Amino acid sequence: MCFTTKILQAEHGDCILIQGKFDSGISRNILVDGGTTNTYRRSNRPGPLKNELVKIKSKGHKIDLLILTHVDDDHIAGILAGFKQNELLNELTQEVWFNSGKLIFEHFGKQPDNSNFVEASQIRDDVSGLTSIGQGVTFESILENKAIWHQELILAGQQIERFGATFSILSPTKDKLEKLLVKWKKETSSNLTSAGNTDYSKGFAELLENDEFKEDKSINNGSSIAFIFEYQGQKIMLLGDAHDYVVVDSLKQLFAKGFTNQFDFVKLSHHGSQYNTSSEFLNLINCDNFVVSTNSSKHGLPNKLTLARIYQAKPNVTIYFNYPELVIPKIFNNPQEKIDLEAQGFKLSNQGAIF
Repeated sequence: MCFTTKILQAEHGDCILIQGKFDSGISRNILVDGGTTNTYRRSNRPGPLKNELVKIKSKGHKIDLLILTHVDDDHIAGILAGFKQNELLNELTQEVWFNSGKLIFEHFGKQPDNSNFVEASQIRDDVSGLTSIGQGVTFESILENKAIWHQELILAGQQIERFGATFSILSPTKDKLEKLLVKWKKETSSNLTSAGNTDYSKGFAELLENDEFKEDKSINNGSSIAFIFEYQGQKIMLLGDAHDYVVVDSLKQLFAKGFTNQFDFVKLSHHGSQYNTSSEFLNLINCDNFVVSTNSSKHGLPNKLTLARIYQAKPNVTIYFNYPELVIPKIFNNPQEKIDLEAQGFKLSNQGAIF
């Protein structure tokens, strides 16, 4: 492997670190999302993200690129914690990709409701009371005082070069971002896109019987940045919480241009929600390794139906979890079911999620 990807333990969120020697052997670090506040700091001790940043600083390296996929708390809160005064993201970050409210309004030629925006001097040290859009506004205010913000929208169809690597953007579309304008104007109650009750008591066969894919309706999730990262033939797909049909449409366009459908691994969208991974998507790609990022503490995620769909499409793949000791026993509370699946070649890895 010419680079390493760590799916950090970010509670029910996402925090991903890509590390490698890119462009003529220079060590680079790319951070995708920051998980929850505890991902960065837990009470008076560092969390997984801060531990990684301490190592990076000790080597004299930087966070060369930070990508915030979208403003949900389980993706942005750890980043906000790291950008507080005297904290490490504030010190180490060199470039940020973030589709902020102001960028979206400017793109569509509209005026934002300024009552929802915060002056940098007014940012509270404790932002835990903010949610989603409020946190996005806070991050935007932080970035406006720095020279690290890539102040252009990241959109599906773009191909962006950094460090000799290629980012092929799969999501969001302009249409999805335009829907977010309403959210930036006024915070509304979020659409729950995953069931509170789990489907863990059912076997794969029962779950797949009469299975009909229903799409995630969350506006925030629809705005999520998703992309393919490729360097020297190694290719991974990181889907944030992106909507399935947007990803499928983008992949079809890439494949029509001769882009190969082989991937080293795919980080599943929205923590393995059944509303974000369709059989159409799974049958479209060639991949032996799938990753679920969650400790399974929220919204019944991952949905077991998602794993059943993967098994149906690709019965000999490996599923990785960044909390295998928590998630696998919960999903497969019938140990014999897990034994039977693995006997057929469907692997559930206990080793964590580092590639």
